[in-house]
Amino acid sequence: LWVLVSCAGLYWVVFNRVDAPSAPLLLAIGAVAIAAQAGFDLVGGVVLMPVPLASIRTFLPHWLRGALGHTLALATVGMLSAISLRLTGGFGAGVAVAMVALALGRRHVLRAIAGAATKARMYDGAAMLTVAVNDPAFTGGIVGFGSRAKILSPESWLATLPKPELDAEVCRRQWQIANAMAGRTFVLLLVWSLMGTLSGTYLFDLAQRTPAAALFGHACWMTLWAFTSLLVLPVLSRRAVFAADRAAAESGHDPRNWIVRFAHLVGEDGNLNNAVQTIFYPVPSTERRLEHLTR
Repeated sequence: LWVLVSCAGLYWVVFNRVDAPSAPLLLAIGAVAIAAQAGFDLVGGVVLMPVPLASIRTFLPHWLRGALGHTLALATVGMLSAISLRLTGGFGAGVAVAMVALALGRRHVLRAIAGAATKARMYDGAAMLTVAVNDPAFTGGIVGFGSRAKILSPESWLATLPKPELDAEVCRRQWQIANAMAGRTFVLLLVWSLMGTLSGTYLFDLAQRTPAAALFGHACWMTLWAFTSLLVLPVLSRRAVFAADRAAAESGHDPRNWIVRFAHLVGEDGNLNNAVQTIFYPVPSTERRLEHLTR
C-alpha cells in the first residue's frame, strides 16, 4: 500500500502544476495514512503475533504509546529535513543528523516507544543490557559501537532459555561486536540513505520546488528507497546470520537447538517459496541456517 501511495505522491509532485499541497489535502492524506496503518497494526499485533497473543485491552495502550513515539520520531526527521533543505538546499545533512541521533539514542528510543528501560548486568563475566518487554518477537541486538558496544537481550530469554541455547546466542552477538558489525552496518546504511536522498533530490528536482512540495516528494521517494532496501540489503544480512552461526559452532557451542527455537520465538520462519524468502526475509529460515551450518 505505501509503495503505491508513494508512487502516486511522486506522480503528483512531478505532474501537478500546483506548487504545494493544500492544508486540507495534507490533513486528508495524514488521516487516511493513520487509519490504514492502524488497521495493519491491529491485525499484526493481535492476530498474527506469536503466542501468547495479547488481548485488545492489553494491546491498545502499548500501541498508542508506540504510535505516538513513532509519529514524533517521523515528525522530528521531517523537521530536520526541512531545516536541511533551507540551509543547504538539500536533505542530506538532515538525514545524516537524524541517523546518527537514532543510532546513538537507541536505548532512549526504546524507552520512549516501548516504555521499557534497560538494565546493566553481567552474564558469564561479560557486560550485558537487558530489557523487559511484552512483545515475544523482540530480540534485542547490539547497542553502541566499538569497545562501548553491548549486547541487548530480552529479560525473558535469561529467565526461560536453556543455558546452552542462551550461550550460543551470546556467542553469536559477541562475534558481531568483535567484528564491528554494528559500526560497519551503520556506515553502510548511512551511505545507502544518502545515496537515496541525493538521487531523489536530483531526479525530481526537489531543491527547486516549494518547501512543502519538496518535503512531500522527499518522503515519498525515501519510502520507495526503503522498499528497495528490503529487496537489496537482506543479501548481506543473511550472510551475517550464517557467519554468526558458524562462529558460535567453532567456539564450541551447538547453535542448532537455538536456531530451531528462534523461529518459534519470533513467529516467523522464512517462506516456502524460495523467491519470496530470498527477496523479503532478512533472517534465513531454520532449514537454510541448519543447512549452512553443516557445510
